[in-house]
Amino acid sequence: MNAVSAGGVARLLTLAGRGIAQAVGSIDLAALKAPAPVAAPAWSPETTASITPTTRPSIAARPDNNGVFGSVAIPFKRLAALKKLAPSIDEMTSGTAISCGAGKCTDTVTTIKAALAKTSQASLRDKMNTVNATINRTIRYVSDTENSGEADYWATPSETLKRQEGDCEDFAILKMAALYAEGVDPKDMAIVVLYDQRRKFYHAILSVSAGGNRYVLDNMRDTVLTDTRLPDYKPLYSIANGKGYLHGSRAGNSQMASAMPLEKIAPGEGVAF
Repeated sequence: MNAVSAGGVARLLTLAGRGIAQAVGSIDLAALKAPAPVAAPAWSPETTASITPTTRPSIAARPDNNGVFGSVAIPFKRLAALKKLAPSIDEMTSGTAISCGAGKCTDTVTTIKAALAKTSQASLRDKMNTVNATINRTIRYVSDTENSGEADYWATPSETLKRQEGDCEDFAILKMAALYAEGVDPKDMAIVVLYDQRRKFYHAILSVSAGGNRYVLDNMRDTVLTDTRLPDYKPLYSIANGKGYLHGSRAGNSQMASAMPLEKIAPGEGVAF
């Protein structure tokens, strides 16, 4: 993948539509150099649980229009990943994302339900910590190519629970489903696809906005951190409340735009295909 100059930035933004290009005239998309494949760490499976959706107050005092990890978020309706996430959103809204099939809960579903029951009256921060750690320890990491035979397949929560394995975006989607069922407003949650500059691979996490901060639920660590503590994470695109966003940096930043189409990025595989 070749980094391009300001002219390349203009060509990239033209793909998003003339309206977007005019709105972000002073923004450069983050440039990334194609990394060598790096295997993501695996998690040891334990087991998982049924959650009943509840009413969801708007819990976050959202930050301003700045994007996660200090980026600038640009609305982008034609983001290909929107279609990949749509079946998972359908499961969440219908209450079937984390449920017991035919009246019998799997061990995986049972484990998640038991963990969340302990924090039913707890703070959002405690809920996030519980969801993040429980799913990290319950679901085994497996790449998409090994799991589904596809370079970038976004499994629904029910698929991940059935298989008890998945890659980084599958972890993030399942965590979103668990918090949604616990009453977290979908407007406060985003699936973020990014580039990890330190580990040199593409990755996906769940971002949750609360109290003016953005918290990162990551299968790389059980501890929930704010985005400001993860400077090596450079967001490429995100999906929040059914809407797509491109992420870039303000003019004057030394970063440059990438000519790589976003749909060619395979988070978790460590490569672009």
